[in-house]
Amino acid sequence: MGGLLCGVLVWPAADRAFSNVAVGESVDNPSLKTLDGKRHDLWSKKAQASVFIFFRPRQDHSLDTLRAMVDCEKEFASKPVHWVAVVSDSWTPAEVRATVTEAKLDMPVLIDEGDTLYGKLGVRLHPVIGIVDGRGKLSAYEPFHEINYCERVRGEIRFALGEITREELRKVENPEKSVMRTDEGVARRHLNFAKGLLRIGDAAKALEEVRRSLEIFPSAPAYGLQAKILAEQGKCAEAIPSLEAALKIDPAEPSAMEGRKRCGK
Repeated sequence: MGGLLCGVLVWPAADRAFSNVAVGESVDNPSLKTLDGKRHDLWSKKAQASVFIFFRPRQDHSLDTLRAMVDCEKEFASKPVHWVAVVSDSWTPAEVRATVTEAKLDMPVLIDEGDTLYGKLGVRLHPVIGIVDGRGKLSAYEPFHEINYCERVRGEIRFALGEITREELRKVENPEKSVMRTDEGVARRHLNFAKGLLRIGDAAKALEEVRRSLEIFPSAPAYGLQAKILAEQGKCAEAIPSLEAALKIDPAEPSAMEGRKRCGK
């Protein structure tokens, strides 16, 4: 995913990306000319979540974001999510196409003629992502962050779809901080982040964080969570060593017990 990192740090406080429209307010739905000369709406009344990405050609962060959203779009392919990218007409078609091609972008690319949409929303940053719900209300605006940008956008989409609550999203955005400054504390930080990722359905990245936790400080909760995730993926043969390690440390470790039950052990 290029320079887009999805690590263990929390997101810094976001600058207000749209200075003219706040979360909860209605977003206009203009029909804009696309890069291929057609017309396309900014958001769809048929979708539960519409995602629009303001990007700038020849900018690394924009390219990283577009690449990440290509993967994200595939993840939500079976769900009612509408995707578009938006670019100012101050860039030449050749410059826009070069970025689109490099990012392997397949979603419609809307050309904001005269920067009209930029002005209505009050776009100040690049890249920035807006998410609109099915009623045309702004559900989220996400300016670029080098840390955890992809997880945050994914969580906001799931919130707009009604798959998670705002409280669950908050826990992912702000994993519980450990008061410990030892290796155990750092490991716990990874573990807490893994639990947050699991809440929004990202088991693959949750497993990565659990493994990072175990590399730093092996613990019963980390082994147990690893066993649970593997068991839920149907990988019981891989889960058993973690089950045994967790239960050896703590015979009553909850996640390990759950994994053992799922694997019929």
